[in-house]
Amino acid sequence: MRENFMMKDIDEKRLPSHVTVEKQKGELIDCWGYKTNEAKTIACYIFGVLTVGFLFLVFYWKPDWKLKATSSRCMLQEADWVLVKDMYQRFHVSKIQRQKASKNGPCPPEVLKEILRRDAITNDELRLFKFQKMMYVWDPKENTFFPLRALEVDIPVQELLSRYGNGISEKEAEERRFLYGANEIFIRVRPILVLLVQEVLNPFYIFQIFSVTVWIADEYYYYSGCIILMSAISIAISLYTTRTQNVTLRAMVESHTTVQVQRLNTDTQIDLPEQRLVPGDVIHIPTHGGMMTCDAVLISGNCIVNEGMLTGESVPVTKTSLSSAGSSGDANELYSSDTHKRNTLFCGTQVLQTRPDGSQPVKAIVVQTGFATTKGSLVRSILFPKPMEIKLHRDALRFVGCLAFLAFLGFIYAIVIMKLGGASVENIILRSLDIITIAVPPALPAALTIGMVYAQLRLKAASIFCISPQRINISGSIDVVCFDKTGTLTEDGLDLMGVRRSSKARFLELEVSVDTMKSSDVIAAMATCHSLAIIDDEIVGDPLDIKMFNATKMHLNEPDGSGRHFMSVSPGMHEKKSKEEISIVKQFPFSSALQRMSVLTHVEDAGHMTAYVKGSPEMIASLSLRETIPAEFNQVLDSYAREGFRVLALASTIVDALPNQAREIKRNDVEKDLIFIGLMVMQNKLKPETTGVIQVLKEADIRTVMITGDNILTAINIARKCQMCEMDDVIVRIDMEAGSDDDEKAPVLTYTVVESSLTDADPTECVKEVASNDVLLNVENRDKKQLYALDGRTFAAIRRHHQHVIPNIVSKGLVLARMSPDQKQEFVEYLEEYQFCVGMCGDGANDCGALKTAHAGISLSEAEASVASPFTSKIQNISCVPMLIKEGRAALVTSFAMFKYMALYSMIQFTSVLIIYSVNSTLSDLMFHYIDICLCTVTVLLMSRGGAYEKLSLKKPLSKLMKAPIIFSMAVHIVIQGAFQIAIFYIIQVEPWFIPLDPDPHGKNNKCFETTSVFLLSCFQYIIVAFIFTPGVPYRQPIYKQYLYTAALVFITIITILLVMVAPPQIERILQIQHIPDYLFKAEIIGVAALHLVIACIIEYVIVPSEKIMKLVGCVHFRKPKKDRYQQLQMDIMDSPSSHTSV
Repeated sequence: MRENFMMKDIDEKRLPSHVTVEKQKGELIDCWGYKTNEAKTIACYIFGVLTVGFLFLVFYWKPDWKLKATSSRCMLQEADWVLVKDMYQRFHVSKIQRQKASKNGPCPPEVLKEILRRDAITNDELRLFKFQKMMYVWDPKENTFFPLRALEVDIPVQELLSRYGNGISEKEAEERRFLYGANEIFIRVRPILVLLVQEVLNPFYIFQIFSVTVWIADEYYYYSGCIILMSAISIAISLYTTRTQNVTLRAMVESHTTVQVQRLNTDTQIDLPEQRLVPGDVIHIPTHGGMMTCDAVLISGNCIVNEGMLTGESVPVTKTSLSSAGSSGDANELYSSDTHKRNTLFCGTQVLQTRPDGSQPVKAIVVQTGFATTKGSLVRSILFPKPMEIKLHRDALRFVGCLAFLAFLGFIYAIVIMKLGGASVENIILRSLDIITIAVPPALPAALTIGMVYAQLRLKAASIFCISPQRINISGSIDVVCFDKTGTLTEDGLDLMGVRRSSKARFLELEVSVDTMKSSDVIAAMATCHSLAIIDDEIVGDPLDIKMFNATKMHLNEPDGSGRHFMSVSPGMHEKKSKEEISIVKQFPFSSALQRMSVLTHVEDAGHMTAYVKGSPEMIASLSLRETIPAEFNQVLDSYAREGFRVLALASTIVDALPNQAREIKRNDVEKDLIFIGLMVMQNKLKPETTGVIQVLKEADIRTVMITGDNILTAINIARKCQMCEMDDVIVRIDMEAGSDDDEKAPVLTYTVVESSLTDADPTECVKEVASNDVLLNVENRDKKQLYALDGRTFAAIRRHHQHVIPNIVSKGLVLARMSPDQKQEFVEYLEEYQFCVGMCGDGANDCGALKTAHAGISLSEAEASVASPFTSKIQNISCVPMLIKEGRAALVTSFAMFKYMALYSMIQFTSVLIIYSVNSTLSDLMFHYIDICLCTVTVLLMSRGGAYEKLSLKKPLSKLMKAPIIFSMAVHIVIQGAFQIAIFYIIQVEPWFIPLDPDPHGKNNKCFETTSVFLLSCFQYIIVAFIFTPGVPYRQPIYKQYLYTAALVFITIITILLVMVAPPQIERILQIQHIPDYLFKAEIIGVAALHLVIACIIEYVIVPSEKIMKLVGCVHFRKPKKDRYQQLQMDIMDSPSSHTSV
């Protein structure tokens, strides 16, 4: 018995209370187990009642605090709750669900084991939790959670086809429905009342409720009404925006269609609502096409699909049926939607046309449903975006903490001074609480965001749309902008320059008129090796394929009842099949991983088929017989690439089979031992705006990087042409040494200098190797700037084996070519890791991940994929980039200015109130109204309207509040305004006509000389700080061009002067101003204000901009300055002995 207890104790110790789970590729989450503790829960409820619900409010804001306060850590095996930490270090709470799995239940244990491909049953129950729309199941054997995925995990292609190729039974479908749930992407649109409560419980509005309560108790009704009205408008706008976005998103994803499903061992199909589909179902794709409502893999027939929603590129794509040998010919190959994307129909894509295999209908196996689909993943990325750390908000919270500390000191001071002055208890409570609402202004958050609102409206007017206004401020700090090439820097389309045919392993001259090459293999390859289709009598497909096909002057024919069983091409238009026609029997679609596509063709009466292959020249050369490849292949290819041309290679081979045997032919058996037949040369022109915009960014010291899927030499040429680099800059290409593709061994890196093609050097000498190690690179002329270029294959190897090279690529990378979508995103993440502020501009195709990851992603595509990008531009060129940066800078400096103004506004009022509390007086309600409404509110609304300066400045704005210039500026102005208020408070007391206040312990004692003098001077101070803090050149229009704001400042200045000098008795009575009989003293008030203005201008316009003084203030000479990581990296590289050459 003792041994059993000991074994049990040992087993329990082995069970984890924390595990790390891979949510999806490269994204990890941490999970901790918690069990409800009744004693701690009761204690929290008691304390919550004692704090009048404040504890419950804190728990609402911080659910993880609530979990830790009411529950105890435990083993995950026994947990009631899971604390989840996502990859962004945020905490979430999820409840463990328990589903019974008995033999007589809806899904018996043995069935669950088969579906999940593991035994996940614990005590006849399945334990799982939901996090961000995904389910995670507990595995008792491995003691961890795993994400619930369907037929995409660890299932060989052959097993997938044999097990599910004929469908599943109704009983199996019900069992799977129990586990996977309904096939729907459900977007919850919360009722307005719920949204209202959630909005009101925001900490900002809670503080406003506290402030308004204090003001109403103090009979301060008018401004309370203004704040309530402004808050109501703000809440209404927020509710409208939130609900509209939710309704729009739900409308985008909502679908109600009927699907034909094939059940096991039946020849008939049943119609089911899409919501009842489960993984494993076999569905029939209708002839007329339609919208896909799940992820499914084609098992018979072909489809032409528009994947615009997922890629941002509305180009029809051909999908082919999955072969039992997979894409690589390996019978044990595992199915993957990434590897087999040319065989997979993704949820949310539009099927335009189907092509059956003979009498067989077009069928597909459902592999993913609901939020597990590709469309579901896109929606999840919208619902749960990457959090963006906003330095302004972080620093603002720190400063608000300082203001709160001052408020606490003022609170204590008010209690003590008013107690000593004999004030009533009611007055002491109201005055001391009022101090808190003064020191921490409730309007601060609204004031900080109003600049972004104006900037968003200006961007909208410029056809740049923003779904994340917080990113506007961030875009003002951009250091690096990454650009896609095709469709972004260059035009979308390609112009066919000509063809270089190969004859007897030698290149012929470039032939511009392709259609004159009669009976040529090149003509046949160009006419057939594509994925074009005819829809509504129009040829649709990839623009490159259309250009290529049109150049041949051939006609494309769809299969019909006139003897054409396959799509074909012919020299002329024929109603019936002719002997000259070339039938396209089978397609092996383009794969970015394989870098090629191929087709099997047949000509009538021929006893064989011919395969044509098209792809990247490097890949086609590697698949071709060496004796067919011209000796000058590399030199010719490099010369074209260096000139910026895009080059594709063509090859062919004879396949000893007939069309009726095509289905059994594997891709690997076709794409080998090819005969190289020539090169297609195409030109991709720069957009007219590109070079000018790049030059503007360079002049503003904003680095530009190209991340493209194109050839590396082509990309380098484009980078030179658009002046991303100077013509004399040294571009070093980093590459993997040939034959070093082994994943286990670290490949050797080689470094070559890519010289400019504009020199007189022979093309064969434009690339010269200068080093073969991965540490140092020696360049003869060290005075030149050195930049790096590499391709995706090398980038992957560096990430895996050469991490020490990454800092150099991050700091000096210019061109990253042949990059996959994931690699583009990874490079942007590296830039952010080194504390660059990154902008990304792409046309939406393959750029979605990078656009979402960048601090400011700008999509030039209007496709639905761009909904996940913070900015979308209708301007289809990169001129939107400097426009966004300028508006971002304007919004950023406006937010800083508003923060400084609001801080000084609260400190001026805080100082005024503390001074007059010493005589048991306070400002009258209408004095507060004049300050809060006429001076402050008008300033906040109009100061933020200033537009961006027309020129992008070399000098970048500060991106942090906690910087010496800002802290020094605010601190000095706080001291100065306080000194002047104290001075006027004592000056008036020595005047012969001065009568001291005889305070009433139960009254407000507003009308007295002390309060009047401090109030009148403070009115000028609000205007002074508004003037000196208004940002201008080089980030915003100068103040004299902000006509409405300037007029408002002049107007309120005149009104305040009149209020001091000649205020009518009625105004004095309304405001409760004590009449000052001496005009000389009134002039002294204006003189003191003028002196304050002069000193403030000297501080703000002379001292603060001085770098030497700010370094002295920041004690830079006495301490090591803290630099951003990328700045330190650049310093390290410059200080290195091989500063220009280290890699």
